Amino acid sequence: MMAPAALVRVPIDDRLALEDLTIAYAHAVDSMHDVEGICACFTDDADYDLSGIGMPKVAGREGIGEFFTGIFAANSHHAHYLSNFAVTAFGGDTASVRTYVIGMGRGKDGSSITVHGRYYFDAVRTPAGWQFARYTMDFMIPPAG
Repeated sequence: MMAPAALVRVPIDDRLALEDLTIAYAHAVDSMHDVEGICACFTDDADYDLSGIGMPKVAGREGIGEFFTGIFAANSHHAHYLSNFAVTAFGGDTASVRTYVIGMGRGKDGSSITVHGRYYFDAVRTPAGWQFARYTMDFMIPPAG
């Protein structure tokens, strides 16, 4: 039998705030228009790196905003389902978060994709509250084709 993963002790207010931030990000993406809401989830100099799934790496809120402006122009629908939320590291004013994701999208050209993966966020406490400083993703099941 495998040993259970070590628990990371996190004050409940911080855990809930980190989970809410993760949900706010997915909700803004699924809105298909809320670029400001997406960018508000990240620090000014955030590292947004989707190279692990064959997509671009962009820097900062400006780069994230430009990325999603293009995504929204090319797509008609998005839906994200998040589960298995975990704070994997906590240092008071820093934290790492992992959550499983099933993401579906449909392009305006009729194409579609379903992604089964994990989101990884490194977060920092800022005067505005928790924000993500780094984001990466990997596949649990690579998309077909």
